[in-house]
Amino acid sequence: MEQRVNIKFCFKLGKTATETHEMLFKVYGVDAVSKKCVFEWFKRFRDGKEDVKDEPRSGRPPTSTTPDDIERVRRLPADDRRLSLRMMTEELKISLDSVSNIIHEQLQKRKKNVYAFPTLRRSSNV
Repeated sequence: MEQRVNIKFCFKLGKTATETHEMLFKVYGVDAVSKKCVFEWFKRFRDGKEDVKDEPRSGRPPTSTTPDDIERVRRLPADDRRLSLRMMTEELKISLDSVSNIIHEQLQKRKKNVYAFPTLRRSSNV
């Protein structure tokens, strides 16, 4: 967002897109937006679009990580610790990726390693 405001500022000053990109690169280094991006924003500003915010996009909104779903995922393992991620997805009716994300990113839960130690065989000579 900050770089977009700077691009708009340079556009208003009458700088070219190439000059603007060079200045952004001096300030931001490798984190500067691409030259193509600067040209696209210049085109927007020339077309009269003054807003530097992203336009709304179509697509599926992120709904699976609502606080209600996080709480539902938190309660499930407490009821039955043997539940797999797939069983949770069927129970909660949300995607496998969403359940996995909630468990690992939101709840900071990790899989515990369980080691099985074989019983030592006693030799018949002892």
